[in-house]
Amino acid sequence: MLIGIVGLGEIAKKAYLPILGSMEGIELALCSRSEETVRRVQAQYRIGRGTTRLEELIAMGPQAAFVLSPSATHAALARGLLEGGVDVFLEKPATLHSQETQALAELAERSGRVLMVGFNRRFAPLHVRAAQLWQGQPAGMALFEKHRPNASHPNLEHQFTDDTIHQIDLLRFFCGEGRVVSTVQYTSPDRLLGAASTVALERGGYAMVVTSLQAGRWQETYTLHGGSQSMIIDAFSRLRLIGKQEDVVQEETYASTWITTLEGRGFKGLVTHFFECIGQRSLPQPSAWDAVKTQQMVEEMVKSVTFTQRG
Repeated sequence: MLIGIVGLGEIAKKAYLPILGSMEGIELALCSRSEETVRRVQAQYRIGRGTTRLEELIAMGPQAAFVLSPSATHAALARGLLEGGVDVFLEKPATLHSQETQALAELAERSGRVLMVGFNRRFAPLHVRAAQLWQGQPAGMALFEKHRPNASHPNLEHQFTDDTIHQIDLLRFFCGEGRVVSTVQYTSPDRLLGAASTVALERGGYAMVVTSLQAGRWQETYTLHGGSQSMIIDAFSRLRLIGKQEDVVQEETYASTWITTLEGRGFKGLVTHFFECIGQRSLPQPSAWDAVKTQQMVEEMVKSVTFTQRG
């Protein structure tokens, strides 16, 4: 099966090329705006096919393509591939606007193509086990945190669309749908320093998404309370289910269990699921329609800013 890779930046090199390059029965074809980049990656991974033009890639006849280019290019590239009869995997965010993502979902549905968006955290083994242990219990209160030591995005829209979108998607994954109540943000003259959004959940209760860009180090923690139990998840590494009778503790220690980082962070499961959907011609989970809902919640949070503290 011929698989195209469009965009050869850091996420391609760190995650997708190592996984796809090790899979049997797959031939890769590269596409990037830079001919030098294409040739260098071809040589590094011993890949025979490469081009700088999307039309040439489509003419090679790939079954599917991974779009890993900058987010602003996703909509046009995915549209061209879908119209060319190619199944598409889009790295998150699918596009920069929910309306663009919805248009792609509609196009994929009309053309009978598979379209999936790369929310890898849903496929992390520890997070999958956490969802199984939680058993769909409505959360009375939930908190989804992601903290970094530095700000890499200039404002709330960029931060939530490109980075915090993972936690917003996990809010929906664990807690279901909800209505954004409010967002507060803390900014410097040229950077976002932190933000907190509150969501009223459809099944009752509230959830918050909190991010600080002045933390001591990278941290991701998710906490759920409901039904006389609590779940605390340290992303990719440890979960604790606290109940009336006993606690359940599970840890993901890559070195001692032979689980690779790419598997532990969900990338391997994500790619495997995409190929299963191609083979079965089935709708991925999450689907592009699901990604639309996550992006809509992102946009509602950005619009709902009720207070800004300037540092």
